[in-house]
Amino acid sequence: MFEEPFRWMEAISTRHSYVQEKLRKGQPVIAVPYDQGALLMGFSPQPGKIFEIYDRIALGGLGHPADVEKLRMTLLDLAHLEGFNRSAQDVTIARLLQFGIAPALKQNFEEVMRAPYLVQLVLVEIDQEGQARFYRLNYDGHWETFKNGAVIAGNDKAAQWIGKELARIPFAGMPLDQALRETCKLWEDSLRQVDEEEKEKNQMPVTLKEAFEQWTLEAAVLGRDSGRRNLYRRVTPEEIEQARKAVLP
Repeated sequence: MFEEPFRWMEAISTRHSYVQEKLRKGQPVIAVPYDQGALLMGFSPQPGKIFEIYDRIALGGLGHPADVEKLRMTLLDLAHLEGFNRSAQDVTIARLLQFGIAPALKQNFEEVMRAPYLVQLVLVEIDQEGQARFYRLNYDGHWETFKNGAVIAGNDKAAQWIGKELARIPFAGMPLDQALRETCKLWEDSLRQVDEEEKEKNQMPVTLKEAFEQWTLEAAVLGRDSGRRNLYRRVTPEEIEQARKAVLP
């Protein structure tokens, strides 16, 4: 069917446009360092954006819930297989991406007769030296690494704006409560990058107050001071309520 190269390229371009349009409603998931580890947070109409993958690895996702769940389970299986065959120290995001899920996503996306994954993922890791590492994985298998934090969002302008702010704001020196407040403010400020027509079309909250009233704030940390092998924990409702009171007038 796609015997001519330009027809295949046209089909790939169409798939990019299709997936990007489907992801446009996806709300930002922001991952940042803080003084004791790394924080992931995001608002959503229902829980299901942030997950634990392995002892030192966490995941945030946006897109179709079934696709997010499928990739989460794939990463989970890969991590445990790697830990069993090698050791827990060998389970890193870079290995899971490079030798596992990224090639599979690329192959899926380029096989134009198959449905593409409607998903973006942000992954966070505390490495063996205690440093926070951040990665972003796209629906077509392309992945990137970041030092100061990472973001995924359906709206490209909002994602680019948050990315610039992550490079500017010194999250690594903040305690958890301050980092959570600052990421909430980033989430709200990024809405200014979204066209009013798109906000109305997608029925998006336009302020933090509306977001807290209508949606769920999910947040989790990888805390290097946990005293346990497993560094992952959910941010408690009390911590979220404290942040809500601090950022709302």
